[in-house]
Amino acid sequence: MATVLDFSAEKKAFYAEVRRLANAQFDSPQYRRMLALPLSQGRAQKYALQKGYWQLNRRDCWAFAQALSPMDVKALIWEHELDELSGNPERGVENHYDLQVRQAATVGLTRADFENEKLADETLTCLYAWLHLSRSSPWLKSFAASAALEVSNSSSWVDGGGISYRWGKKQERELGIPFEKQVNAKEHAEVDVVHSNILTQVVERHCDTREKLALVLAGLNESWAIDRTWKGILADLMEAIPGPA
Repeated sequence: MATVLDFSAEKKAFYAEVRRLANAQFDSPQYRRMLALPLSQGRAQKYALQKGYWQLNRRDCWAFAQALSPMDVKALIWEHELDELSGNPERGVENHYDLQVRQAATVGLTRADFENEKLADETLTCLYAWLHLSRSSPWLKSFAASAALEVSNSSSWVDGGGISYRWGKKQERELGIPFEKQVNAKEHAEVDVVHSNILTQVVERHCDTREKLALVLAGLNESWAIDRTWKGILADLMEAIPGPA
């Protein structure tokens, strides 16, 4: 009879490290600079417009992860992406790209502004980096690269809330836009608590060796490295626009 090894201690240590790394994103120089930069309407517009390209890239990266994954994980990703691609009739919200466009009206943007926005060279570079990580990695690493951004946007992993919540509150404080009217930020602050659980589900089902946990951790770390770079780029792009009077 095969011996069943107790792997619980390794998983407990793994989850603690994921939590530490997710929180460390917000202590990075790039995150701290972006969140400390005083907002004007123009700066908030630049953030929203470039983030529109990022949201579309997320769908591509999750699709690559799904293509590489085993059947049960394909189903988990399919369920995850339903909200993003189709919205949720029960909560009365559209797909999350359209939700972002609707929220952007609170800072004076229209759908035409998103269609006419030039993709910044620096944003393009980060989006290609995420695509490469997602389609050229072993499936566990590819999956983790996308799950990383759900984890670091979830209040169940990050003390003080993820970036959707923090950015929404920043716009509330500095631009006077009530958080409740920021429909995309409000939606993601809520659903990404659920969405981030996909990481735990996959780890519990498929990670029974240190090598597999290491692949997941590599995907998380590399995706968060790209994310830190992009947050610094967003700070650069916003800082080039006049700040508050």
